[in-house]
Amino acid sequence: MSYKFFYLFLIGGFISLGLLIYETITTYPKTETAGIFAGLVPAIVLFYLAHKVWREHNDRDLM
Repeated sequence: MSYKFFYLFLIGGFISLGLLIYETITTYPKTETAGIFAGLVPAIVLFYLAHKVWREHNDRDLM
């Protein structure tokens, strides 16, 4: 993957995590497990992709 997508994945992960926190706070008494997982999965995937791009970039620099 290209390193230029690193910042997009990172920003997307933080936005997704922020929306998850906002949704959890606003619906606190009636939080649903499915809603939490639906917001948590995109954040985890985007942070994983950012980490993968960062590792590939660092490995290429070491070689």
